[in-house]
Amino acid sequence: MLAQLLPLLVLQDSSVAVTTVADRIAGPPAVSAPTHTVSVRVSSPQGLLWQGTMRVAENQGASYSQNMSQASTMVCPPGSPYDRSERSSVSFNVYAQNYGQGRPNYRLDVSWARPIIDPNCGESGTRTVQINQSVMLNPGQTATIEGDAGLKVELTRQR
Repeated sequence: MLAQLLPLLVLQDSSVAVTTVADRIAGPPAVSAPTHTVSVRVSSPQGLLWQGTMRVAENQGASYSQNMSQASTMVCPPGSPYDRSERSSVSFNVYAQNYGQGRPNYRLDVSWARPIIDPNCGESGTRTVQINQSVMLNPGQTATIEGDAGLKVELTRQR
């Protein structure tokens, strides 16, 4: 019965855009936000931690995370009570925001953890550095952000 009345309802109110698909009613197609491609380079005094490109859109972010645990190269006396593994990680998040200035504001959240090496075969752990900062970028522009312990992030907005 509803399928028979649907054409009449559509004709009565032409101000509403309605699409019929078989026995279903769908609204207008969704419009997706334009995406921006950003190049990211995260480095430390030990070298390159991560490099690549990411797509972001207004109020939609992108992220990357990597964790590694491995045996230490340090040889300790037999029967040492401590775990001799080394742990490191890097994580990166970029989020595009628009506050009405005409160009997006990119929010960066970067974390880098590296092992603490105790030459006396004591308990080891990690040290972590973080950067939480916003930058505005025009197409083709690069921002370089430096953190503690030599952590460095280069963010380039592609044209």
